[in-house]
Amino acid sequence: MSETSAPFGKVRQFFHWRNSIAWLVLALALLVQLALLNHLQMKEERAALKQFDLLVNTTIEAIQKRMTDHEQILLGAAGLFDAAGDVSREQWREYNDRLQLAERYPGIQGVGFAKALLPSDLEAHVQNVRAEGYSDYDVYPQAADRSLYTPIVFLEPFRDRNLAAFGFDMFSEPVRRQAMLSAAETGKTQITGKVTLRQETHGKVQAGVLMYVPLYSDGEPLTAVTQRLQALKGFVYSPYRLDDLMRGILGAANPNLSLRIYAGDTEQTEQLIFASRDAPMTGQAQYSKELQLGLYGQTWTLRLESRPAFEQFFHTNKGLIAGLGTGLSALLFLLTFSLSLRRRRAEALAQQMTEDIRENKRALQLSEERLSLALKGSNDGLWDMNLDAGTFYASPRAWHMLGYRPGELSSDLKLWERLVVSEDLPQARTQLARTMLSPVDHFTTELRLQHKSGKITPVLIRGYIQRDRNGQPLRISGTSMDLTEHKRIEQMKDEFVSTVSHELRTPLTSISGALGLITGGALGEAPPAIQQMLEIAHRNSLRLGYLINDLLDMEKITAGKMTFDMREHSLRQLLDEALTSNQAFASHFGVSCILRDPINVHVWVDGLRLQQVLSNFLSNAIKYTPEGGQVTLHCSQPNAGHVRISVTDQGPGIPPSFQNRVFEKFAQADASDSRQKGGTGLGLAITKEFIERMGGRVGFDTAEGQGTTFWCELPIVESATVAPDQGQPRLLVIEDEPDTGRLLLLMLRDAGYAVDRVQSLHAARGKLASTRYEAMTLDLHLPDGSGRELIDEVRSNPDTRDLPIIVISAASHFEQNAEDTSITWLHKPISAAQLLIALTDTLEHSRHCR
Repeated sequence: MSETSAPFGKVRQFFHWRNSIAWLVLALALLVQLALLNHLQMKEERAALKQFDLLVNTTIEAIQKRMTDHEQILLGAAGLFDAAGDVSREQWREYNDRLQLAERYPGIQGVGFAKALLPSDLEAHVQNVRAEGYSDYDVYPQAADRSLYTPIVFLEPFRDRNLAAFGFDMFSEPVRRQAMLSAAETGKTQITGKVTLRQETHGKVQAGVLMYVPLYSDGEPLTAVTQRLQALKGFVYSPYRLDDLMRGILGAANPNLSLRIYAGDTEQTEQLIFASRDAPMTGQAQYSKELQLGLYGQTWTLRLESRPAFEQFFHTNKGLIAGLGTGLSALLFLLTFSLSLRRRRAEALAQQMTEDIRENKRALQLSEERLSLALKGSNDGLWDMNLDAGTFYASPRAWHMLGYRPGELSSDLKLWERLVVSEDLPQARTQLARTMLSPVDHFTTELRLQHKSGKITPVLIRGYIQRDRNGQPLRISGTSMDLTEHKRIEQMKDEFVSTVSHELRTPLTSISGALGLITGGALGEAPPAIQQMLEIAHRNSLRLGYLINDLLDMEKITAGKMTFDMREHSLRQLLDEALTSNQAFASHFGVSCILRDPINVHVWVDGLRLQQVLSNFLSNAIKYTPEGGQVTLHCSQPNAGHVRISVTDQGPGIPPSFQNRVFEKFAQADASDSRQKGGTGLGLAITKEFIERMGGRVGFDTAEGQGTTFWCELPIVESATVAPDQGQPRLLVIEDEPDTGRLLLLMLRDAGYAVDRVQSLHAARGKLASTRYEAMTLDLHLPDGSGRELIDEVRSNPDTRDLPIIVISAASHFEQNAEDTSITWLHKPISAAQLLIALTDTLEHSRHCR
């Protein structure tokens, strides 16, 4: 009952009469805030109107001043004609260059002269202009019913858009003609209404106007209109593109004010000659003013409106003050109200913090208990390496699985190296370094650790790497699992498979041999029914032999007993042999096998193992291709260093659900008792192991109902051509990776050395036996052995004992012999400078030692 009524009690306490002072303070503060806001709004409104009027007046004055300046330019040009009489084109150009219009009056399109011509003078005028070098000049448009022509003769700058106006008769267009007649009759400067200039040849079309100043013949009376028209010599004028003109007048767009200009005394959309960019819609602006500006016989209607930035500038403080005032009022109220409740809330907060601490402690204890039980249940050990603090911790179980008591060994970051079996340590260090440098956070690996009793304990290590923001490792934590029992069971299984396979092989050989003799007719002809049964028995005994061979191969691969006789072979010959050996099997299924697009290259492989791979590919393709179908063996070269061998069938394809398990041991797409295709499911697993051991990779491409292509890629053996001897020091490059080998060859050849290159130990031994070299580079990991073997052989041979060797390896740690000073160790990747410096130093040291 008390818990239910507690919230209502707090509400009643909130409105208790003892809090009347707090409510009074709130009311007074809100009233003061309202008065301040009202005063601020009135003040801001007056300031905004005053500022808006100032911007409007500044804009109008700028337009009037610039148009007056442009009139002065034209009046000065008219004065040039009055003083000189006839003005040449060169004089007109020099006059305009002096004006520097583009720099001083941005927005003006140019300054020109239009000559007044009677129809009788038109032909002579055209011939005179053409004689100046403008052979294409003509007056346009021409009409027989006009009594006066005013073609544009001069217009500077005479380039770009202005070229389109040369020869244009402005009197032919009504709006221009009206302004020109008004200027000629009054003798005063006039501007046109809205027109489209001849200069609008490309880009956005802008509204245009033209300003005219009339020119009269010298000495003629000009008191009457008819006299002025009769004495008219032409017009000095300027065309303006309104957008360019207004940008020149107003400068950069004012973010606080927008402007629209209409030609006429009303705001008609079709008479709009200028509008500011992103101008607001009419009626949306808070401040707006319409003005009419009289300019040289025309009336412009200007609509000036405020932009949101202008309005926000004068009203930004209103919301802030309202928020601050409301917040201050509420703060005063809450401070006054909280005085009576502060002690009770402090006590409640302290009690809640105490409960939280207790709850967190209980949760931590429960979490530790769960972790301890989980580790006991899994029988795993827990370990933690703090790289920043340099400390190592291992749980009791982690020590017990190695026969030690907790604390019996000194714990430091190098402890794990002392526990790892000595021959495994270099590889373990390399693997750890690669893991630390990679971006991964989790890792799993197997290590062989030394038990206190001296026996070797296989351990599965799982770990998590905690990194800083730069990706550098700070802490490594994880678990360790004793794999002794797991390995024992696995060994028993492998031994059982090996024993059974060998025991089956002996009687099976006798059975297959005996059946082969009988079916071959060695004991005479058998009745047809018995002959058919004997052939079935013989065929299945052979099939059983193949299955046992697969089991034995997999057992050898698993035990690490599979050896490879790596040699250089012609790929074309291997492919032909594979087709020949599988031709009988294909004929039995009524399938044809063809070889397409063979590539004449050499590969470094075990020939028998590659034949086994190709037989696996071909036999699978034959089994799954329908009778009368075709299996294709073909080659391609995906890059310069590898060749791809592909076998394509016309079978049903591989189901998507099985594609991820194709190369797993004992995996079969149809694993039911009634499956139509036999086999152990080991062929492709063995194929994958063989190809990867020979430095290649395997894969497949398939689509259901459209067949399958299995392929393998193998490195190409490049022919080691001997460079012509021109007296340079001769070097030997031993590198199995094609791209790296080519790079080293180019680096050394560019430096002036004669270079031979090989990709295997076998080829290197042959080169060293037949050729004398000044030095050699060596990769430690080669397809047919370790480079360390070659180092030992070179040092034991009196002819090559002092041969300088540069070891180039990706290993992060080298077991370097400090006494052998003729070996230089470089870590991949290397630059040309590193290689050449190391080679120079090594050769120099070798000469001194001799």
